[in-house]
Amino acid sequence: MEKSRETRVKRASFEGLLELESAFYEKNRIELLMKFPNRFLLIYGENVCGDFPTQRHAIAEGVRKFGSKPFLVRRSGDDAPELEAPALTLGILPIKFRRTNQTIFSRLRE
Repeated sequence: MEKSRETRVKRASFEGLLELESAFYEKNRIELLMKFPNRFLLIYGENVCGDFPTQRHAIAEGVRKFGSKPFLVRRSGDDAPELEAPALTLGILPIKFRRTNQTIFSRLRE
């Protein structure tokens, strides 16, 4: 019974993940597009912590600045969020497949 309680607590902690950053982006989307046209924005809390030419650069800087803390990377003007897991993208965490029990690491794309 204790284990299911832990599972519920863990699930609940992910529900609000990046809620503040996403709300900030949506609220300021037009302004951000005008100020940073076609750039990838690194957003932490309610702050734009940098703008970058590629998603790769934005994620790398986010990991450098914030480590394992959650941050948002969005292209200015995009309506739909691009879901990213920087730790997977940078190969910090392995991906395991249940059927084959094989581990692969995500690699950065140029």
